[in-house]
Amino acid sequence: MKNVNAVLIGPVAEIKARRFLSLAIVLRDKPCSALVFYHQGQAYSYVNDCMHMHRQLNCEQDAIFDETGRFLRCSMHGFVFEPSTGECQSPVCYGERLRPLKLMETDDGLYFVEKHLRLRTGE
Repeated sequence: MKNVNAVLIGPVAEIKARRFLSLAIVLRDKPCSALVFYHQGQAYSYVNDCMHMHRQLNCEQDAIFDETGRFLRCSMHGFVFEPSTGECQSPVCYGERLRPLKLMETDDGLYFVEKHLRLRTGE
């Protein structure tokens, strides 16, 4: 992990056991939220911000997947996104993407590996 800003999210087994995590972060000096989840065995993370009305995907419900488990879904207006790419599949924002956050998985945990990211504390 030389020359990498690695921020521990947590143990892989604990993260896999949850549907998703919503974490308070600061990205490029801007407070925001990050989603972290496993889908089909792969870890993914996106800034938790739907481009349609700039709401968190889980703003209305404690869920980020649609009822099929196939797509990420914004609970405000139902916009859906491909989990592996963050690409919107809904007509109004079709082709736009959620902002991905780089991850690294090791034996001891899952990490954010973004240069300008830190966890928000005291919340």
